[in-house]
Amino acid sequence: MPRVLLFFIWMNFSFIFSQQMGMGQWYLHISSKEAVGIARYKESIYCAFKTGVVEYHTTSKEVSMWTAVNSLSDIGLTTIVYSEEADALYIGYENGNIDKIKNGRVINIPAIKIAQLQGDKKIYSIYEYGGYVYFTTGFGIVKVDPLKDEVKDTYYPTGGNLSIIDMEVKNDSIYALSEDRLYVGYVNSIALSDSSQWYISSVLPLASLPDRYAAIEKSHNDSLYVLYQVDGYGKDSVYRLNTTGKVSLFPNDDFEIQEIVNVEGNLAVCLDYGGHIYDKNLNDILWVGQYTFGGLTRISDMIYYGESYWIADRDEGLVEFKNSWNNHKISIVGPKGDEFYSLNGTKHTMAIAAGRLSGGVFSTYSQEGVHIYNGEEETWIIKSKGNVVPWQGKDIWDFVSVAINPNNDNQIAIGTYSKVPLTIMDIEGSSVQLFDSNNSPLSPVGNNPSNNTAVTHMEYDENGNLWMINDYTSSPLKVYTSSGEWYSFPVHSSAYNQIAFDLEIDYNGNKWFAIRGKGLFGLHDNGTISNTSDDKVVYLNTGELTGKLPSNQVNAIAVDFDNEIWVGTDNGFAILYNSEGAFDAGPGDYNVQRIKLEYEGNVEYMLGATNITDIEVDGGNRKWIATSNSGLILLSESGTEILQQFTEENSPLISNNIFDIEFNHITGELFIITDKGLLTYRADASYEDPEYSNVVVFPNPVRPDFEGVVSIQGIRYNSDVKITDIAGNLIYKTTSNGGTATWNIKNIDGMRVPGGVYLIWTAANEGKGRFVGKVLVISNGN
Repeated sequence: MPRVLLFFIWMNFSFIFSQQMGMGQWYLHISSKEAVGIARYKESIYCAFKTGVVEYHTTSKEVSMWTAVNSLSDIGLTTIVYSEEADALYIGYENGNIDKIKNGRVINIPAIKIAQLQGDKKIYSIYEYGGYVYFTTGFGIVKVDPLKDEVKDTYYPTGGNLSIIDMEVKNDSIYALSEDRLYVGYVNSIALSDSSQWYISSVLPLASLPDRYAAIEKSHNDSLYVLYQVDGYGKDSVYRLNTTGKVSLFPNDDFEIQEIVNVEGNLAVCLDYGGHIYDKNLNDILWVGQYTFGGLTRISDMIYYGESYWIADRDEGLVEFKNSWNNHKISIVGPKGDEFYSLNGTKHTMAIAAGRLSGGVFSTYSQEGVHIYNGEEETWIIKSKGNVVPWQGKDIWDFVSVAINPNNDNQIAIGTYSKVPLTIMDIEGSSVQLFDSNNSPLSPVGNNPSNNTAVTHMEYDENGNLWMINDYTSSPLKVYTSSGEWYSFPVHSSAYNQIAFDLEIDYNGNKWFAIRGKGLFGLHDNGTISNTSDDKVVYLNTGELTGKLPSNQVNAIAVDFDNEIWVGTDNGFAILYNSEGAFDAGPGDYNVQRIKLEYEGNVEYMLGATNITDIEVDGGNRKWIATSNSGLILLSESGTEILQQFTEENSPLISNNIFDIEFNHITGELFIITDKGLLTYRADASYEDPEYSNVVVFPNPVRPDFEGVVSIQGIRYNSDVKITDIAGNLIYKTTSNGGTATWNIKNIDGMRVPGGVYLIWTAANEGKGRFVGKVLVISNGN
C-alpha cells in the first residue's frame, strides 16, 4: 500500500449555467433536494448536492450551477468545505476524487481516485489544520498541501482496514473516528503513516455494530463531541468526551440524530426533523423546526453568515434561516431527486416516472412520484402522494410509466405497480381519475385482489386512446379510449402472466410490445378496437422461421419514419422492415434482419452483442441507441454507420448505464436517464415545420469568442440550406437533419467568416426555396 499519493491536474473551465442550451451542449439536472453539505466562499453560499453544487450570491441573489457537465470533475458529491489557508473550496466525492474551487476555476486532485487501492475511497470529511487540508477516507487520512495541490502524506490509523469517517485536532492530538472506535495520534509526529503510532482511545468504548459512531466535532469551549447512532429509530446520542470518559448529553431523550455540526463554535444537533443549536454552556439558543414555507427541517449541514443560518436540507435543498418566522428556500430549477425510471414527452413537456423496479421486475415501494418538466418555462412540477389529494391514504408506489396525451399536453397518464395502478389527471391536479380492478379491467397479479396491479408501459395513439400493458395477467394489452371505454386483448398465450419491457405504436396504428424473455408481439386491430374478431397477431422470437430475433430479451422498440420496427435486445439490435406485411406473412417471411459489416475480412453485426436498453428516432430519422454499459450511440438513418458515440470517458455523459431516453422533437433536446442522474443533450436534429411558423436562428448575434455552430431550427424536413453574404455570394451549404440545420461559421474553404450579416436560404425536396432569416457575425474588429 503506498504511503504517499502524489498527483494533481489543473482544469480551467468556462461556465454555462443557463438551461438555454446550444447545439451539442449538455445539461445535468441537479436534484433540488438531498443537499449533503454547505460552505461560504467570498459573498456566495455553495450548497453541495449529490450531482452538483448550487452557488447563491448573497448580494446579487443570482443562482449558478456547478456540475460535471460544465465545471466539476465528477458526480457523487459527499461534502464541501471552505479552507482559509487556501482561500478556496474543497469538494469530496464518493470515489475519492477531490475538486478545489478558487477564483472561478476548478483544480482537480485525483490522487485518491486513481490510487491502486482496494476497497472504499470515499471522502467522508474535510478538515483544515496547521496549513494543510486533511481528507478522511475509506482507508485513512490524506494530508494535502493547499498551495501546491499535492498530497504530502497518508495516515493509516487502522492499518487501512477501516474507514475514517471524521477527525478533529485538539491540543497536541489528532482524533480519527471510525464507525466503532476512536484513534488518537500525536499531531506533529512524522510517522503517523505507521498504524503503530496510533492508539485506541479509552474514553470512548467500542461501538456494538450495527450501532455506530458517525461524527466528531469540537466547539468553542474546546470540548470534543461524538455522535452515536443506534440501529433502528431513536435512542441516538451525543457524547462529550473528557479525560475520564464520555458524558451523554441527552440520556433520557428519544432522538434520531442525523448529524452534529460546529456552527461558529456552537454545537448544532441535527435531528431527523428539526435541529437544536447549543452554546458553549450547552444552553439551547435556537430551535430550527418548521419552515414558514412549509415542511419540517431535515438538516445535513449548516453555516452562519450575514446574520443568517444557511442550511443544506435533505428535503428542501438550500435554505436561508434567520429565525422561525423569517426564512425562505432558495429556488433551484431541478427535479426533486436523481433516481428515475422512464420518460415520455410531447412538444415542450417531459414527464418522468421516478419510481423503480428492482431488476426491472420486483417492487421497491418507492414513493417518489412523477416529475413534469416544462421546457419553455424551465419549471418542474412534482406529483406525489403528498400533493395529489386522491392519492393520499392510498397504497400507491413504484411510479414506473408515464404518457402524455398528444392531443392534450395538459393530460398525463401515470402507471404504477401498486394498489392504484393507473391515474389519468391534468398537470394542475384539478381533475384526477383513479383506476384499479374495481372500476376497470385492470387485474392484479395472479388475479388475486390482495396483490398489487402493474401498469408498466403506456402509449397514447393519435386519437387520444390510451394503450397500456397490464403485467402478470392473461390479457396484457388493454386500452382506455378517448370516449371512456375499456377493451382487453389477450394477444398470445406466450404473453400471459409476464412483465412487459416496452410498448410502441407504429404509423399504421399497430401495437408492438415486448415481454421479458419471450420476444416481440404485434397487434393489428384493423381500426376496430371494439371488434376483436378481425384482429391479427404476430409473435417474433429467436426461432429461424418465427422472427429470428438476436435474443428473446427485447428491451426496446422504435418506429422510424419508414414504419420500420427497430428492435433492441440484450444481444444487439435487428430491424423488421416490412412491419405491416408481417401480419399476413408466412413462416420465415417476417424474420427480422441484422445489419452486417465487413471488417478486416470478417463479417460482423453492427453493435454486435451490445445490451441495448432503448432506441429513439430523431427528426432526421437517425437512430439513438441507449445501452447498459456502452453509453449512447448515434447511428445513421439506415443504421450502417456509427455517427457518434458518447461515453463517460469521452463526453459529459455521467454514466455508461442508460435506462431510458426521450426526445423533445421541437427543440432536439434528448433527455437521458442514467443510473446516476438525468441529463439533457441538444442534438442537431428536430421535427420539421413545413409552415416555417417559428424559425429560430441561434446564437444570434455570434460573438467573437463563440466556437460552436449556428443552428437553424423549424424548417422543412431534409432541406438544402445555403448561407450567403449580403451580395448573394455563396458562403456555405448543407442539408438539414429533419427540421434543423447547422453552420460552423466557416466558408466553403473551411475558414471562419469575417464579421458581417449573412442570409439563410432553404430549399426543401419538394416546393420552392425560401429565405428564412439572417445572422450577425461579430468579429474582434467590429
